[in-house]
Amino acid sequence: MPKLPTGKIPKELLTKYVFSCLGIPNKRVLKGPLIGEDAAVIDLGETVLIAKANPITGAEEKIGWLAVHINANDVAARGAKPLWYMSIVLLPENSDESLLETIMLEQHEACSELGICVVGGHTEVTPGLGRPIVSGFMLGEASKTNYVTTGGANIGDQIILTKGVGIEGTGILAADLRERLVGVSSETLDNAVKLLDKISVVSEAEIASKLGGVTSMHTPTEGGVLNGLLEVSEASGKGFKIYEKRLLIHPETREICDELDIDPLRLLSSGSLLIVIDPTKSSELIEKLNEHGIPAQVIGEITSDSGIVVGLDGSETFVSDVKQDELFRVLEETT
Repeated sequence: MPKLPTGKIPKELLTKYVFSCLGIPNKRVLKGPLIGEDAAVIDLGETVLIAKANPITGAEEKIGWLAVHINANDVAARGAKPLWYMSIVLLPENSDESLLETIMLEQHEACSELGICVVGGHTEVTPGLGRPIVSGFMLGEASKTNYVTTGGANIGDQIILTKGVGIEGTGILAADLRERLVGVSSETLDNAVKLLDKISVVSEAEIASKLGGVTSMHTPTEGGVLNGLLEVSEASGKGFKIYEKRLLIHPETREICDELDIDPLRLLSSGSLLIVIDPTKSSELIEKLNEHGIPAQVIGEITSDSGIVVGLDGSETFVSDVKQDELFRVLEETT
């Protein structure tokens, strides 16, 4: 059988091997595992429980801090408040105690920032690991009548992107591949690492949820903004058209991507939030986000079918599946 690439399992294999093995159906599960639906929704009566699990495997710097924020982001994108966190921390053989201490302090710091309680987990030293892995599990709570799904997008809705593309990928590449990025200045690399401070989207998700008119929210993680849009498309059964000239690409992202021959639109983009909203509400939302220091702009709209990127020259390109995030491709080439 063919070997699997690093990163997310392709959607056809998810359908074949994962979604066909889901145990016993339960009527209280209002939203379970589906392409693009990154957190489960479970009926609690008057409210719903939002549950999300995600590992951090492509980073070493700030891995504990990232694990909290990445999982909190997907809970917040459901219109929920992240409340309870657990993690499985796997350390390589012969790790120093200081590594365990660092990861735990990072998780504590991130949870404290967001008002989250750590309720359990597991830690161990694991044979065969080349780097630490932290797998987080976040729980939150939302109104039963006001939670958001990825698949709720409607034709004609506008697509807003916050903060820019490739944020997490840029920070990780700058932190972990500094010696390889010889053509990038130290100042640029330092600024790129600081992009990791923008990882949380909890604030913008909360602002959008309170405003109303939001039909879909999604965090573009592995596979970048393009894969995030494809997942919205898959979940909603709709298409999209976005305009390259409207996309915010930070100078640090552009320079590092040019140095490594990377497509920034296919680069790990945690820290960005895709918000699909009624067009009558989009200007008001952007204004509110800007008031809170969150850059945001309309990058396109939901269409009836197909994903299209309109280039700087006006040409239209149909978006194909993102087989592997650019970060994992580059890390494979490095090892």
